[in-house]
Amino acid sequence: MAKQQDPAATPLMRQYLTAKEQHKDALLFFRLGDFYELFLQDAVVAAGALELTLTSRNKGAADEIPMCGVPYHAAGNYIQRLLDKGFKVAICEQMADPSKVKGIVPREVVRVVTPAIVYDDSALDARTNLYLVAIEESAGRFGIAAMDISTGELSACEAQDPEGAVGELVRLDARELLIGAGAEAVADAFAQLRPRAVIRRQASALDDDTATATLDAVLGKGEAEASGASAPARRAAARCLGVARECEAGQKPQVARLAVYELSETLLLDDSTQAHLELVRTMDGDARGSLLAQIDETKTGPGARLLRRRLLAPRTQVAEIRRRHDAVELFVTQPGLRSEVRSLLGRVSDIERLAMKLAVGRANPRDLVALGRSLEALPSLGHALSSCPDLSAREALGIEKDAPWIDACEDLCTKLSRAIDPDAPVRASDGGVIRTGYDKALDEVRTLAKDGQRLIVELETRLREDVQIPSLKLRFTRVFGWYVEVTRSHTSKAPKSWRRKQTVANAERFTCDELDELADKLAHAEERCMARETELLAKVLRFLSGHVERLRAVAAKLAEWDVASSLAEVAHRDDFARPEMDDSLRLIIEDGRHPVVEKLAAAGRFVPNDVALDAAGERLWLVTGPNMAGKSTLMRQVALIVILAQAGSFVPARRAQIGVVDRVLTRVGASDNLAKGDSTFMVEMKETANVLRRATRRSLVVLDEIGRGTSTYDGLSIAWAVAEHLHDVIGCRSMFATHYHELTELSATRPGSENFSVSAREHEGTLIFLHKLQRGAASRSYGVACARLAGIPEIVLARARTLLADLERGAPLPSGAHASLRRRDKTPRSQLGLFDPGPDARAETPEEKAARELMETLRTLDADRLTPLEALQLIATWKKQITS
Repeated sequence: MAKQQDPAATPLMRQYLTAKEQHKDALLFFRLGDFYELFLQDAVVAAGALELTLTSRNKGAADEIPMCGVPYHAAGNYIQRLLDKGFKVAICEQMADPSKVKGIVPREVVRVVTPAIVYDDSALDARTNLYLVAIEESAGRFGIAAMDISTGELSACEAQDPEGAVGELVRLDARELLIGAGAEAVADAFAQLRPRAVIRRQASALDDDTATATLDAVLGKGEAEASGASAPARRAAARCLGVARECEAGQKPQVARLAVYELSETLLLDDSTQAHLELVRTMDGDARGSLLAQIDETKTGPGARLLRRRLLAPRTQVAEIRRRHDAVELFVTQPGLRSEVRSLLGRVSDIERLAMKLAVGRANPRDLVALGRSLEALPSLGHALSSCPDLSAREALGIEKDAPWIDACEDLCTKLSRAIDPDAPVRASDGGVIRTGYDKALDEVRTLAKDGQRLIVELETRLREDVQIPSLKLRFTRVFGWYVEVTRSHTSKAPKSWRRKQTVANAERFTCDELDELADKLAHAEERCMARETELLAKVLRFLSGHVERLRAVAAKLAEWDVASSLAEVAHRDDFARPEMDDSLRLIIEDGRHPVVEKLAAAGRFVPNDVALDAAGERLWLVTGPNMAGKSTLMRQVALIVILAQAGSFVPARRAQIGVVDRVLTRVGASDNLAKGDSTFMVEMKETANVLRRATRRSLVVLDEIGRGTSTYDGLSIAWAVAEHLHDVIGCRSMFATHYHELTELSATRPGSENFSVSAREHEGTLIFLHKLQRGAASRSYGVACARLAGIPEIVLARARTLLADLERGAPLPSGAHASLRRRDKTPRSQLGLFDPGPDARAETPEEKAARELMETLRTLDADRLTPLEALQLIATWKKQITS
């Protein structure tokens, strides 16, 4: 039996295992020539994840080692697939040219990539940040830090409780979460809401001194303390920087500052609210159809990312919100300026991410071309804004008096336009990156490389004329290289400065200084060309990398203009109005509309509505009306108008006065969570509990159909108690839609409560939705009419009408009906009285009952809608009732 050998017996495998030991939690991509290879357990895992063929090294031998590999040129796609599955990948590169190394080629891990730190820029969504997030707990408070390594952003905040921490993680939409001790429960709750997120528990503890030292090493001495971040927030930020440093093989992360923000200065939107209102994606997970998709007319990547951040984190400071509205109003009232600015922004690439690629040394020639073209638009943007006739333009856009509108970066633009060829390839190794005319030495070697044969012919002609030898020729062999060949009859004319190289039968072969010099240039022209171009490109990149912060500042300013002009375009297109913002507790909306539903309705068919809530007065609206009449749309549009206004946008209304809201809390729609074992009712109750726990007097609460997932008595009791709590205890602005008509009696005893209904009319058996809000409770639910619209068969509808008529007049219930069904008393009452017993009446005989039901069904039947089969089924049913 063959002896099992150690896998590390060969130098190559020892090299592999050494690299793997340093990155145990990552799949190691080990460069071997034109392939990245994976060995041992990494190969088994990667082969399964990527559907690769699992082979082996030393196949059939005792030391057989599992392996698989991917081509070097296509590695990006494979690596990204692994990242999408939550894996971490370490890239181990050859550090020397194998052809010039004796023995084993030196290799090092040059980069580590994770789901939040991608390998290839093509995997980045230009319109969305990709956040690596860390969370640390201390004395019940949670420090949260988020870093987007593709833009160099690092921000941090502190949440006061687990619910607030989970909400912030959801808002950040963390792709990868690093959790320290004490934050496990928050991470678990977040993982249930975002199953795709990768959760990494950090084994090592991080004390405050170490965290501060880590931050100071990157940001500068004292910057961590000066940022104002709390101790747990600093530790979370240090976690992010630590991972970034590891991923860049120990290099300093390119982060300029730690931006600290307060959650109290943000309108809080939890996961349920984001989902119910479909802010950035619809309930089925599609971005199309969301509010963001409707209002996003931005032209640049940084602008799109800024708009998304603002929509998910609207502000609560009136002055700041008004400043944002000022910028939008400028572009609304100056359509020519708006059009010109948006046109110029359309020529600008993602300067923010291009700057970061320069900072980390990964900018390719095409990136430089894109940057140069972007910078070319800056002077025109500055000129367009300086030509604006509105004297308040500077103040509206936050530009100080006498300050330039924007740093036009003329020096950078000039350098790029002179140095970089506009048709440069993606890879610098393909050549042709540096523009002709930029460097004389490069132009010469390029001429040699491209025109070598022409130069040989020109030299041959000149030598022939100088020495007057008509038969002189310049020839080349691999052994002797270039030489001058002269026939024996003309040997005497050869200049004395020529050196004899070889004698052949009929000629002599010479060389001379001019030919040697040209031959040397030709022999090394391509090599010299590439070396010189590489040298020049490196100088250009070093020059640009010294101005990264300038470029990031320019990108930030362009993003602000992009968002403001985009929202102005939407306001102009969709007839949005500037909201009046203040610190009151009022919410007044005149002719409010739903910004998304309005677009789906036929032109002019959407019905606007007025809303007036005041936490100090009429604060709780009980909204009734039939299904499909627009109750949910009405309440959602109120919430969306508040969010848009505080995000800095104009709103879909004729007029809006909004007292700043600190939280928008919703419970809309029916859903379940089978994976967690939660029924529709349990999900409803959990979301309602969250609303009641989190709401404050300054909040806006939107509740739809609370209690419908359980029995009538239980559901009504819960709905009544919730409404009372909102009115009496919390006292916030609330809208409560319900089908429990008994709940409308709450307004008789609660002065801050009022009944409203969404109107509908039934005409000749057809239900017509008017979608208009009116004061007072709805008189009917029109449930049977809605069922007809949904396509319920006429035979079923006829029976339903009969039962409904019986229930409304208190007739005996059909056999098997639920005992809680009784006639609803339509008289108002001052306290909760759910149902009354029906009046005493002589019991019907079975024959009388069958005859009455038959007559009732005939009376309510719409014969024109009956199919032949339904008619036969109906006759059979009647016959059975009569003869039984």
